[in-house]
Amino acid sequence: MSDPFTLMSFILFIGMTAVFVGLATVLMLEQSAMRTRHRIQRAAGVSSSAQRPSAHGGFRHLASVLHAAVVKAGDRASIILGGEAQTTQDELVSAGYSGRDALLVYAFLKTVLPVATLIVGVVAVVVSVPVGADMIIPMAMALALALAFSKAVDFVVDAKRRARLDRIRIAFPDMLELLVISSEAGLGPQPALHRVASELKTAHPELAKETLQLVSEMRMTNNRRAAYERLNIRVPLPEIAVFTQTLEQSDTYGTPFSRAMRTLITDQRADRLLRVEEKAARLPVIMTVPLIFCIMPAVFVVLVGPAVLSVFDNIIAGG
Repeated sequence: MSDPFTLMSFILFIGMTAVFVGLATVLMLEQSAMRTRHRIQRAAGVSSSAQRPSAHGGFRHLASVLHAAVVKAGDRASIILGGEAQTTQDELVSAGYSGRDALLVYAFLKTVLPVATLIVGVVAVVVSVPVGADMIIPMAMALALALAFSKAVDFVVDAKRRARLDRIRIAFPDMLELLVISSEAGLGPQPALHRVASELKTAHPELAKETLQLVSEMRMTNNRRAAYERLNIRVPLPEIAVFTQTLEQSDTYGTPFSRAMRTLITDQRADRLLRVEEKAARLPVIMTVPLIFCIMPAVFVVLVGPAVLSVFDNIIAGG
């Protein structure tokens, strides 16, 4: 049993050594290329103090190289997502990850990181545990850890998405109230949205950011319907869908903006009242479990306890 173990350890050692040698070679080549670029820039007379290497330049360059490696690995791994890439991108945007490399980093964390964890775990088990039946449990633990890393990425994204959407849902009625005030003061749709977003920056920055982006897209592209659709993708809430539909109907049929906003805020108030009534109606069901396990035992002791003690006294006295 020692010969296969020795051969496997030797192969793993050679593989890890090759990986580190390749990484060191890439870093050395990148460092040499950076020095060459700096010399060319100095010779051309366009260099500046910001472009010269500094004491921290090596660390920044190393961070940039590692970032590029992660992006490339995520780009390769994103192919695994197939037709789900666009859906995943929309979910990341709704969770607040709207960066250019968000999907690539997600694909890297979803695929490459679990595989790397599994490889490291297998190597650690092979090196530290003798070959035999004792390797089964450590191997299973390494596999479970890799799966946990894969699921943890989705868990974090879903948690961030739900928290962000809940904050926007709470802030949405305040935005409608301000829109009603602004529209009745004489502002049009775009100026009113811009003014309200500016006022909401401190209290509700996420909703303010989305509203400002909506206004910017409406001004730059002059395609309001596409801007409304992109807002629905970034914030997939029923309230936002009704809001964009109201804006589109106002643009299409010429409905006054102030009247449309007042009708919408009335509907939103009724919807909020309905949600409160639903929560109140669920209270008896929610209180059933604590009533049974916390209150009923105490009531049972108070009501039945004296009778039980009386029975015990009679039995003792009779005996």
